[in-house]
Amino acid sequence: MRKAIVLLAALGAAVAALAGSAGAITGNYSADVVHDSVGLLVFYTPNTPAGEDPFSHRCSGTLISPTVMVTAGHCTEGVDEGRVYFEQSAAPNYDPNAFGGRGGDPTTGYPYENGITFHRADNYGFLAGFPETKDAGVVVLDTPVTPKNGFGILPSAGAIDRYIAAAGNKKQAARFTTSGYGLSDQDPRPVSFRARLTATSYAVNNEAPITEFNLKTTANASQGKGGTCNGDSGGPVFFYGTNVIAAVTSFGMNGQCKGLDFSYRLDRPEVLSWINDPNRVDAG
Repeated sequence: MRKAIVLLAALGAAVAALAGSAGAITGNYSADVVHDSVGLLVFYTPNTPAGEDPFSHRCSGTLISPTVMVTAGHCTEGVDEGRVYFEQSAAPNYDPNAFGGRGGDPTTGYPYENGITFHRADNYGFLAGFPETKDAGVVVLDTPVTPKNGFGILPSAGAIDRYIAAAGNKKQAARFTTSGYGLSDQDPRPVSFRARLTATSYAVNNEAPITEFNLKTTANASQGKGGTCNGDSGGPVFFYGTNVIAAVTSFGMNGQCKGLDFSYRLDRPEVLSWINDPNRVDAG
């Protein structure tokens, strides 16, 4: 949420900047070996001088076709190039001294080698204003990838409204599955496995679990729940038990990655139209 971390984080820039953006999966999480359409996106700073570190930030995203990934707009804002890693554990042998002291995993190449490169990252309109209304992004891969367990599926227009309505007063019946490569703890210190993790969350049990642009879910670890944290930004929030992406992780209200998670709804007609348009306009 750049999860993003805190509401302000939502204005930030993925893991490197505001963690508030949703980072990694927290609470009652487990290794995600099912959603192999979810990848770890690494973005590079444009026009980095030779010899300097190009790493900008990292996010999560989901393949919806062999070359198209959906993520958050705050992840793709101002950047166009990078790599994506689809391994469940993208840096199992992380060495802070690798790559000339920049840090990384010499075996997987994270975050400078191997993976799948991309040179196009579109931003729907983040940061359009406050509250944020356009936190969607698309990354176009240079090489096609076909996940064994299937692509993520875009929702139909209004799918979240119908799902929440069907739950009635029992919002815990409206369950979601989150997936991402973010931090797994932020308090008292950041914990990052750079691994794809998953957790179950519920729509908040109040009068407004959804807004025009956001889905609000619980991030507390009680009752078997889990949430998101820095680095999970852009990762999918699936309707429980499906590959249908209800929303992408956007931001949180707590710098310790506890409390409420806010994800950006993909079930809006104009958002779906933008994602599905191969000539979509990049807001920069």
